[in-house]
Amino acid sequence: MGSGKTEAALLAAEALAGRSGADGVFIALPTQATTDAMFSRVRRWLDRLPGSSDGRAVSLRLAHGKAHLNDEFAGMVHRGRYGCVGDDEAAIVHAWFSGRKKSVLAAFVVGTIDQVLFAGLKSRHLMLRHLALAGKVVIIDEVHAYDVYMSQYLHRVLHWLGAYRVPVVLLSATLPPDRRSELLQAYDTGRGRETPGALADGYPQVSGTGLQSVVLPLPEPASSVQLDRIGDDLDMLTEYLSRHLSEGGCAVVIRNTVTRVQETAEHLSATFGVDAVTINHARFLACDRAEKDRDLLRRFGSPLGECERPDIHIVVASQVVEQSLDIDFDLMVTDLAPADLVLQRLGRLHRHRRARPTPVRQPRCALVGVLDWNTGPVVAVPESRKVYGEYPLLRAAAILHGRDTLSVPHDIAPLVHAAYGHTPVGPKSWQPKLAVAERIAADRAQQRRRAAGDFLLGESDAADDLCGWVRAGVGDVDDDSPQGLAQVRDGEESLEVLIVQRDVDGGLLVPDWVRHGGAQLPLDGPVPYRLARVVAACSLRLPYALSHSGVIDDVIRELEASRFTSFDKTPQLTGQLVLVLDQHRQAKLNDYRLTYDLRRGLVHDRI
Repeated sequence: MGSGKTEAALLAAEALAGRSGADGVFIALPTQATTDAMFSRVRRWLDRLPGSSDGRAVSLRLAHGKAHLNDEFAGMVHRGRYGCVGDDEAAIVHAWFSGRKKSVLAAFVVGTIDQVLFAGLKSRHLMLRHLALAGKVVIIDEVHAYDVYMSQYLHRVLHWLGAYRVPVVLLSATLPPDRRSELLQAYDTGRGRETPGALADGYPQVSGTGLQSVVLPLPEPASSVQLDRIGDDLDMLTEYLSRHLSEGGCAVVIRNTVTRVQETAEHLSATFGVDAVTINHARFLACDRAEKDRDLLRRFGSPLGECERPDIHIVVASQVVEQSLDIDFDLMVTDLAPADLVLQRLGRLHRHRRARPTPVRQPRCALVGVLDWNTGPVVAVPESRKVYGEYPLLRAAAILHGRDTLSVPHDIAPLVHAAYGHTPVGPKSWQPKLAVAERIAADRAQQRRRAAGDFLLGESDAADDLCGWVRAGVGDVDDDSPQGLAQVRDGEESLEVLIVQRDVDGGLLVPDWVRHGGAQLPLDGPVPYRLARVVAACSLRLPYALSHSGVIDDVIRELEASRFTSFDKTPQLTGQLVLVLDQHRQAKLNDYRLTYDLRRGLVHDRI
């Protein structure tokens, strides 16, 4: 973690492209935030590629539903429209690739993993998805992050890429051996060859189809991370942070749910001050999230860049900080999570070489989110069990039981192997509960595998031609559309709404805190293009309390009562659900009072 996997993958892409004749690269990541962060790195890489100074420009795209919120990409779009032939720039954005279906056809694409998984989904225009990947080198980062359901689509896409002879690079610092074998086998089935049974044992490891695995030397000396365990009490957390940040430093507190993020941040702000606590999670407007991610990189990124690191600060965040963001903290507190995710989070602790205050000079992480560490087996808080299930949390607690230190990266492979293996772990008294939890998890995984098969594309040798490829499919899907994401991601149902405000006369306004805030929106005629782009960026996903199967139909009916002719006449806004806030940034929806707080994000309270 933090040792240059991405740079190694880009170097591999150069070699593989030269060998295979590929004329581009497709880089896929788990989230929009990680994709945005990768876009800048890929653009710098393109500018340094051999041949980039000979005047030939290459097309580059950022491919996800909120790409227009990325300032760097938006600036390239503008220059691509108005630039002149012969401009001295290696990577440009061609206007021809601006369509939702065509954007992934650019030579170089940085996009969310969904853009790759759609190639395994029976849907219209499937041939464009395959064309977007054929002829490129495909790099998939954080490949451990995809659950059982998503992995069915990933395996099928790898099968087709193998059939097309497309070079693929998969990256992970915490990939269990069984998963590595499954991924290699999925690719090899497309190539029509057998995958060797046993892989080399060691870490870090480079494995390839048809190649002997290579185990690389670990860096010396290892980094020793001190593990603390504190109760799930906010006063204890405050005392812990106060003690270790007594001489300054930057800490991150990672919670498994947004509600826990908000409650924790409010409590810590009372002690450390509002200006010393930053909140980051997925329940902000898309435009606000984009700015918060940029702020994280600006203040807690690499010391080699323009880092504006504060003397003392606490970031309270959800899982949005655990993957692919090059951010670095002096101290960490994290809710108990599956073992590989705990290790991923540790990758944001002492990530870079820099001077640190004496109390946090040694890497230190506190585990929280457990009802009582002194009972056995331990029980994670209900919110975490709802997100991850009981079994992976209990097994993570078992393999960490009795450990006060971790050696990174030396302990990564043994811990991941233990977490996802079948060997009993933890005290003997824990085994009955572990066995019950394992059976429940296995049944759930089997159900998800079957569910994924409903719209899964067949294998490459299932037919002699393309006829019937998408029969009984999902129809048309757009980039990051709810319909498409519902098929390739097995999460709880969610509703995305656009946020606007009501003025005193009953009219509509652009939310008062964003760009063009307070601008009047028409009720009947089309919304002007510049304002429509701003409103489209004011999207927000509602919490589970307002989107689960028991209430979602009622919530949609209530939201559809607020339909505006002007939105239906505007291509960027038509068909979207709209939530109208009052002048106090509040609204009532299905027995909940919703408040959009600029610091805390969306807060919901039952009326």
